Amino acid sequence: MEQKLHTFLEQAFAPYGNFPARAEVTKELLSNLQDKYTDLKRQGLSDDDAYRATVESFGDAAEIMEQLSPAQPVKAERPVQPAADGGTLRQIMKEAFRQAKHSSSRFASTDLRQTDLSDSDLAAADFSFSALQGATFDASDLTGAVFTAAALTGARFEEANLAGASFIASDVQEGRFANANLTDATFKASALKGANFTGAALRGTTFMESDLSGLSFDNQTLTGVTFERSSLKRTSFKNAKLMDVTFRHSDPKEAVFEGATMDKVTYAMLKNTKADLSGVTIA
Repeated sequence: MEQKLHTFLEQAFAPYGNFPARAEVTKELLSNLQDKYTDLKRQGLSDDDAYRATVESFGDAAEIMEQLSPAQPVKAERPVQPAADGGTLRQIMKEAFRQAKHSSSRFASTDLRQTDLSDSDLAAADFSFSALQGATFDASDLTGAVFTAAALTGARFEEANLAGASFIASDVQEGRFANANLTDATFKASALKGANFTGAALRGTTFMESDLSGLSFDNQTLTGVTFERSSLKRTSFKNAKLMDVTFRHSDPKEAVFEGATMDKVTYAMLKNTKADLSGVTIA
């Protein structure tokens, strides 16, 4: 795989000839790509999928060359100069790599751990395969954003607009969605242990093939929400309002519905699963 990635880099920089420091630049980028490939393999991707995601994360070679020499594009005869503040080539390349991958709101395969992206316009942004542990997206517009296979442990989305966003095969453990808009959002095959949905707008939200064990939806209104092939062990809906909520191939027998209010259709569906509906009010 190292040779395959090296060949990819050689082809990407072929138009720029043998500019000074090319060998060092290629070496640094090759190290970045190898690390990314290894991370993706650890996440369970196949060789081909990991390679494809790795090279897609590379971005545009022209943007990297411009970052190396901000005043004008780097040419074959122009040496790569160190940053004005004395930064090393590694620091320059790290920044170049980061900026290239961020172009056009594409954040795929980036390392944004602990980054504060609050109050940002990130509609339709793609964060697939990214490291976002502890990142903050409070009050950001993430309409239609994509978080496929993203690492989001401890990430915050409080009061964010996540309408239509998708979390596919993502690690969202301890994620904070308090007062977020999750209308038509999708969580599929995602780890949600310890996630906080207090006050979140849950309309048309889908939880599919995900572990919701121990989560709380207490005192919340769920409208048109779908739970499909998901674990609901000790999931709590105390004093919640459930309207047109669907439980497909999910087992809510150990879920808690004490004090909940629900429409007749939702009640009938749960009744068939032998869930404990004592104390439930039918609207």
